[in-house]
Amino acid sequence: MNTHQKSDTSLTDNALRVAWHVSVWVFVIVMVALAWFVATERPYKADDVIGYNMGLVGGSMMLLLLIYSLRKRLGFMNKAGPVRHYFAFHMFLGVIGPILVIFHTTFKIGALNSRIALYSMLLVAGSGLVGRFVYRHIHQGLYGRQTSLAEAEQLLNESAESVQSILSIAPDIEKKLEDFRSYSVVKLKGIWPRSWRFITLRMRGHSLAHAVRKEARHTLEQAGREKNWSHDELAAQQKLAGERIDGYVEAVCSAATYATWVRLFALWHVVHVPFLYLLIITGIVHVVAVNFMY
Repeated sequence: MNTHQKSDTSLTDNALRVAWHVSVWVFVIVMVALAWFVATERPYKADDVIGYNMGLVGGSMMLLLLIYSLRKRLGFMNKAGPVRHYFAFHMFLGVIGPILVIFHTTFKIGALNSRIALYSMLLVAGSGLVGRFVYRHIHQGLYGRQTSLAEAEQLLNESAESVQSILSIAPDIEKKLEDFRSYSVVKLKGIWPRSWRFITLRMRGHSLAHAVRKEARHTLEQAGREKNWSHDELAAQQKLAGERIDGYVEAVCSAATYATWVRLFALWHVVHVPFLYLLIITGIVHVVAVNFMY
């Protein structure tokens, strides 16, 4: 792939990323506006046709969340389609289901069984958001496969070679980047120093990348004057240097924190699954209570 093709791909990826972010914000704004309308105007009640069916559909969606777990664990479902499709469906249900249930309540907390079911659902939804945040650090793309530590380290090595090729004229910059890499993997004694490094590593990396990009621009300006680069050539070199610096820092952070993210994801899974079962039980109790006890 040549430079022009890479540039086109990068522009396409950026456009898709912007479109996704805009779509999410539009969705959030619309939901907030609808929530305000329902909470203030009370256009329906939880037990009338609209409210009841909204709760029924939302609750059914939450129940269908189990399909993803079944697909991963039951051998006879191995040929029932790629896991990533089930995960995408799981994510969709995990967003729309709670929204429908919350709108079903008209933002009023009712009887004890209703409160327990609602709180259980909020636990599952909140846990799902946390899991999604952890998930993105160890998987490729939104619904992609899990990366391996070897792949993360390979990407780091490729990024290191890339940085060396573009910044060979700036040994001070390379040393700073190498020092950051050394800091990211040095063995620290005690859980608190290791935890603090894990929490702050990306912030340190972003700060370093910002400073190094600025230094690289000045270094390349000097090199450009010596080599009589045109304005476009200088701009291209500066852009390439910035991209490779950012890529290297990101690769260092990903490789250094990968194992911790994997452990956190496993721990999250231990917590999330019982929450899901609790939701199913409380949801069934709520449905029985509403339909047969009131």
